[in-house]
Amino acid sequence: MAGANETSIGGAPVVLREVAGEGFYVREVAYGPDLRQTDHAHEYDGITLVLGGGIRETVGRQEEVATCLSVVVKPAGVVHADRVGPRGAWALQILLDLDRPFTRGGCDLGPWRWIHAGAGTRALLALHRYLGGAPRASGLEDRILEVLGEMAGEDRPACSDPPAWLRQARDSLDDGSSEARSVRDLAAQVGVHPVSLTRAFRRHYGIPVTAYRRRERVRRAVRAIERTDRDLTRIAHASGFSDHPHMCREIRETTGLTPGELRRLARRP
Repeated sequence: MAGANETSIGGAPVVLREVAGEGFYVREVAYGPDLRQTDHAHEYDGITLVLGGGIRETVGRQEEVATCLSVVVKPAGVVHADRVGPRGAWALQILLDLDRPFTRGGCDLGPWRWIHAGAGTRALLALHRYLGGAPRASGLEDRILEVLGEMAGEDRPACSDPPAWLRQARDSLDDGSSEARSVRDLAAQVGVHPVSLTRAFRRHYGIPVTAYRRRERVRRAVRAIERTDRDLTRIAHASGFSDHPHMCREIRETTGLTPGELRRLARRP
């Protein structure tokens, strides 16, 4: 299951633990700070959850920056390059062997894409908790099927490039800079009708504007929880939540973990 034409700079990834089943592997992997992997591809389908640190991945002209709770769907044969951040990274991986019974006959992961604090996150964290005990192959298979089922409901974005005004709307949601309090306000900010914004956003990014805003708010909070020792109330307000309990509810709903549990998990390596 090694990658093809891969060159690693800064040391190879370290497999912390790995369990194999009929047609799949589940493993935890640690990546050293500033590790770089040049263009390469894999012979298996994969799903990876970043548990801590950060990774910048490039496929063709597309680039994604992944942090804690980012999930990548990577079909076999996708040529990609990776650069790990200065803090290193730690990840949970599901590797699906295309020629084995587990995946043969109907496991379509769809295109390469990163999902941040969205579909699959909770099921992947449950898989990680199970892996940390005394996992059985049958138990792992059940939990992998839960991951695949959860991600099957996630809309897949369009392949065409979004217009500049739509990228502007998404960027403002990504960095939390938007003063817009509603979809109508955001549409006015980029100069389009609200219906045009909602339709185009769903078509190009595979998710409604309101759900995307909620994900990004959780993602900002998780990043601060992982990387700082700031008080959770301050993190909640800085991330756009009305209060600390509101942030805790949304993080628990997304991950199944409390902010404190998430902080300990993300810092383990």
